[in-house]
Amino acid sequence: MTAAGAWPLVGRDAELERIAGARRRGDCPGVVVHAPAGAGKSRLAREAQSAAADEGLPVYWVQATRSASTIPLGAFAGVVPEDVRSDDTLELLRRSADALRRRARDRRVVLGVDDAQLLDPVSAALVLHLASSEAAFIVATVRAGEPVPDAIQSLWKDAGAPRLELGRLDDDAIAVLVEAGLGGPVERQAIEWVIGAGEGNPLFARELVLGALEAGTLVNTGGLWRLRRRPPVSDSLRELIGTRMAGLADDERLPVELLALTEPLRIEELTELAGLEPSVRAEMLGLIAIDTSADAARLAHPLYGETVRAELPALYAQSLRRRLADRLLARDPVTPETAMRVARLLLDAQQPVPAPLLVDAARAANEAGDPDFGARLAELALPGFEATLLLARAHFARKRFAEADALLATVDAEAEAAVSGDYVQQRVHTLYWGLRDADAARAFIARAGAWAHDGAWERRLAPLQDLLADRRGDFADTVRVTQAAIDGPETDPATRRGDEARQALAYLYTGEGTRAYELMRRLRPSVPFGYAETLAAGGFNLIAIETGEDLEDADAYAAGLLRDAVRVEDHAAAATAAFGLATTEFLRGRYRSSARWFDEAELHYDHQDTFAGMTVVHAFRVGIAAATGGDVTTPLERMREQFGPAGAWRHQVPYVERAEGWAAVARGEPDAAERFVHAADRSAKLPIFAVQLLYEAFRAGLDVRERMRAVAPRADSRLARACARHVAARSGAERLAVAAELAAMGALQYALEATVGAADAFQRAGDASGVRRAAARARELHQPDQGTPEPAIEGLPDGGADLTRREAQLVGLAREGLSNAEIADRLVVSVRTVESHLYRAMHKLGVGDRRDL
Repeated sequence: MTAAGAWPLVGRDAELERIAGARRRGDCPGVVVHAPAGAGKSRLAREAQSAAADEGLPVYWVQATRSASTIPLGAFAGVVPEDVRSDDTLELLRRSADALRRRARDRRVVLGVDDAQLLDPVSAALVLHLASSEAAFIVATVRAGEPVPDAIQSLWKDAGAPRLELGRLDDDAIAVLVEAGLGGPVERQAIEWVIGAGEGNPLFARELVLGALEAGTLVNTGGLWRLRRRPPVSDSLRELIGTRMAGLADDERLPVELLALTEPLRIEELTELAGLEPSVRAEMLGLIAIDTSADAARLAHPLYGETVRAELPALYAQSLRRRLADRLLARDPVTPETAMRVARLLLDAQQPVPAPLLVDAARAANEAGDPDFGARLAELALPGFEATLLLARAHFARKRFAEADALLATVDAEAEAAVSGDYVQQRVHTLYWGLRDADAARAFIARAGAWAHDGAWERRLAPLQDLLADRRGDFADTVRVTQAAIDGPETDPATRRGDEARQALAYLYTGEGTRAYELMRRLRPSVPFGYAETLAAGGFNLIAIETGEDLEDADAYAAGLLRDAVRVEDHAAAATAAFGLATTEFLRGRYRSSARWFDEAELHYDHQDTFAGMTVVHAFRVGIAAATGGDVTTPLERMREQFGPAGAWRHQVPYVERAEGWAAVARGEPDAAERFVHAADRSAKLPIFAVQLLYEAFRAGLDVRERMRAVAPRADSRLARACARHVAARSGAERLAVAAELAAMGALQYALEATVGAADAFQRAGDASGVRRAAARARELHQPDQGTPEPAIEGLPDGGADLTRREAQLVGLAREGLSNAEIADRLVVSVRTVESHLYRAMHKLGVGDRRDL
């Protein structure tokens, strides 16, 4: 772990290159890096100095300080010798420049000047003189918002030094920075906390992490850094932020204090509560941000809120919260989101919440992914039918299933009298998904069926009855039942979304993979997640991985969903997103990366696991262990513990059986490969999964061509078709073609295995050039540092197919169809260089035509 030491510079490659490019121009006097405190300008300048030193240039560093600014040339004390001192300023500048030239042996010096805004006038004049006389290339840093000596201003205004505005680091760069600083992977919730609280400031990011380490709230568990709870702002960070607010009058602090307690506020609300003039001054000081287009006032930085809240006296804070609650209640209408904000303000102020607000606030809290607050509000709203349903929903979200069912049972008579479909759905989900008591769920749905006798009620219950149907592996009825419910005019939008998601999954299980993908992609939800959204997003993960349709798009969706989910603490959405990232990495053969994302998924499934996703997580962990030579027993036992004596859910059976087969192969059991075949027979009504199971038998060494020919035509799936072609392929050329198809969709591990098989086929055919070509492609497909060894190619001719890095790069571009001129243009090299490298690469590969690459 490197958190306590120097953190790496990340996300500034373009800026470093710009500085180096300016330095290499003989007519450029330097670069001025302009940025707010903590943006990393000093670190950037240091790295630029190091790059110059690596090129053999003489470098010097000057650190300006407020104390040194009282002494002429005080900042240059370690650079300019004492014997150059003179009472004549011009002579002093001349002698100093000459001394620096002598030390550099008349080479151009690269002079770093940190915090140049603090230089004394003579030092600033010397910097300008060195730049103007071409004695030095200046890399100066200037803090934004502070007065700058006129000589330093002249660097960019008159002398021609470009001013480089250093912006905030983007979110990806902050994530890289934090993981590099901690020396290992970090859960996304912790990453998003640093991103949100630090707002792209690398100094703030480092201080946040160090403060969390010191507080013991950021810990390494199982190789993953996890945030146990949100830590308080550290003393060092509070001091950094406190300087922005030092000396503010009480009325100038008021806008910041109000927004620290709840944001955003409408502009009129803020100016009414804090006054127009104080709000204007707070904005001018950079403490609050006003967005007139959205009619919103917010804090300029999230850490201001944490710092201010920690310093507010208790009674004063209560008074401000009551004022804010009263003002928000004046809105027309008072939306559920506003009701939730008002309820939080009043409860924090130890004030009662008006009864009419409680139900709306509880519903908003549940929908926002905050079941703890939702339960608190629903309990305050009891008794009442709506409040009971909301409290039961909060219990379900927190995996308190027995409490949820007992609570629902208390209003069963009211639900029957109201013929409440919402109640029936919630009760069934609690019994079936939560308590895993399918018999009790069936008994209840049979009784609820008598509550009304019309087509609308039958259509409402039909999907739930289908869910509870005791049919192994038969999903054809689900397509019919869900379609009838979707077409029902009385079906509400939320129920319809859930029925459409179940239908899409049924299409997958019945073999209509393309149709399933197209429907579920349209249904992909954003946060917050309820039952239907969790089903749709989780279903999209499975459909994407089983069909091989656009894994890059699936990753982009999952990454964005994970970011949004952890920001609002929606565990259902976060678990689904992390699971999606884990499974696509698994298909690529990036097993360590896959395990890292499964770790992330488990963190959130521990909070909320609506559809028992943890079972499938452990099934994939068995696959990771089997592929990397790890322990398959532990994840296998954990998978079995998840479903217990009741067995796996019917939609999970193929994943469980595949995991059992992986474990058997890893243990060397004599009938291991046949287990996949038997599982495929049991999954005959699930053709896409039957193909996958037969493919696993093929990977384990069985000849399954006849069985695959019988099943594959019923499996409409890009991945299934490619797997079937791999099983059927015999020649090296056929296997290389299949490998290219698998690689194109992202199934890199399967593609690698097809390529190794191609090398074997070429060897048996006596095709040495084919062996070399396949061996080179296999090395390209192998995922290094992911737990698997580089493939061993038997019979590789002397000299092998070891391409240099440049040769491999050019071969890859040529495979993409780029001409030599296009490759040369992209890599900024000559066409002759491309031609010579490609010629050598093709010779090594035994290829005479670039089309054979």
